[in-house]
Amino acid sequence: MGERVDLLVVGAGPGGSTAARVAAAEGLRVLLVEQRPCIGLPVRCAEYVPAQIVGYVSLPERCIAQRIRTMRTHLPDGQVVGTAAAGYVLDRALFDKWLAVASYWAGAEVWTSARAVERTERGALIRRGGQTIEVACHVIIAADGFRSTVGSWIGQVNAEFIDALQVEVVLSAPQDYTAVYFDPVYRGGYGWLFPKGETANVGVGVSRRLGGDPHRALDHLLERLGIRRGTILGRTGGLVPSGGPLPRVRVGEVLLVGDAAGHTHPITGAGIFAAVVGGTLAGQAAARAVKTSDLTALDEYPKEWGAFMAGPLRHALSKRRYLDRHWSDDPTALSALIRATWIAFREYGRRKRR
Repeated sequence: MGERVDLLVVGAGPGGSTAARVAAAEGLRVLLVEQRPCIGLPVRCAEYVPAQIVGYVSLPERCIAQRIRTMRTHLPDGQVVGTAAAGYVLDRALFDKWLAVASYWAGAEVWTSARAVERTERGALIRRGGQTIEVACHVIIAADGFRSTVGSWIGQVNAEFIDALQVEVVLSAPQDYTAVYFDPVYRGGYGWLFPKGETANVGVGVSRRLGGDPHRALDHLLERLGIRRGTILGRTGGLVPSGGPLPRVRVGEVLLVGDAAGHTHPITGAGIFAAVVGGTLAGQAAARAVKTSDLTALDEYPKEWGAFMAGPLRHALSKRRYLDRHWSDDPTALSALIRATWIAFREYGRRKRR
């Protein structure tokens, strides 16, 4: 038993569904497979996206939980700095489902509870409903997360991570700003409160390599904010790639997108916007390659992605390295370090000596 398509997309997150939609709209036969039984769930994301995302994908009103105007950065020495940070906190589950629906209406076929298990000469084996199906294809786009199965087939895997833990809590009063918190307890990372109407995502990301403990850090943040246990509605967690873009995002007929490509911001951990942009570019490159019967057209993806995002992500990685080397338990020293390495401050744009 087998299937034949032009493009196989593995992973129905923002990157994968966007790639599938773009390629299907160009007339390709596209199969989008997702190993989870329900696209968008469980949510493992702080759900904030910058306003620029609307330049790459339409954002239905129902997918917006909260509009954001500013960000408040709380430094360890007690200073609070406000900066413009226009964007949205999404209802990520609805957003992911909407993107998958958009790919379907563009012409893609969507399979859930379907896992890529092995590469073959003609494409890949997909396990679905107790059956193993060979899907023959010209191109594979891997958007299957921070520990990408497809990435392991081509020797491109993430090796550095931030460990994140988050709860959704009842919000005592509405707010239109995000808040981030730095403290020696949040080693190598930070805490956040992202409002989403009547509730908020409150979480931490820490580096275990620096001795960070996400459970201790989250307990510290909840106590700091005066959040009672009885207001917690849910809990989630996961790993976020922090080592920057992987060296090769195209190997043969395989393209890597989003977390699978290491396209998360090494300082903030943000990845939705990058995944949508990467999915758009990868879908376009796949369409060109298939329509011209020339796989060298896939090289346009790393070139276009690199021109758009490689510089900012490499700069962020240099800031990550500097932050890790100079992390301090002294509030004054740590505040100076955060001013040099956090996106809200002018010093972030300056290069540091090694």
